Amino acid sequence: MSVCIIYHSETGTTRAVAEQVAALIGADLIEVKDLAGYSKVGMYLKGAPRAAQGKKNEIEPAVIDVSGYGTVVVGTPVWAGNPTPAINAAVAALAGIEGKAAVAFCTSRGAPRGTLERMEEMLAGRGADVRGAVPLTAGDVKNPEAVEVLADLVRRSEKEGIVQ
Repeated sequence: MSVCIIYHSETGTTRAVAEQVAALIGADLIEVKDLAGYSKVGMYLKGAPRAAQGKKNEIEPAVIDVSGYGTVVVGTPVWAGNPTPAINAAVAALAGIEGKAAVAFCTSRGAPRGTLERMEEMLAGRGADVRGAVPLTAGDVKNPEAVEVLADLVRRSEKEGIVQ
């Protein structure tokens, strides 16, 4: 089985985690670009309220085909205690996710609040077999042990295989 890591990152923190985990387990990376093009201020003034409402933004790629993977990992920054509008759209854009093992992670400066629960619900709602979720802080990017927790969860999910 193979693994893909789908992530959205505006400041680079979520990207850094995705890249570290990909290097540890040999996964493919799919970066989701938010076509809203938020400035740093725009992330807070426009993006955070949209995240809080569960809105979706236009993204690139518009369709994310994961049918060739056994395990799908989805990572998001935390905006207003929620996944970003780009990740909301990315989960909706997943093709071939049904029956796949899925793992979620989020990055934040503090508590993720309900972000991971919402991501697990979205993935399960698309038919994924959600195996767990890991919250990480910006400081965890520099802590190999913290990132290893996520990598271990993905490895275990991959070994358990696809449930169909």
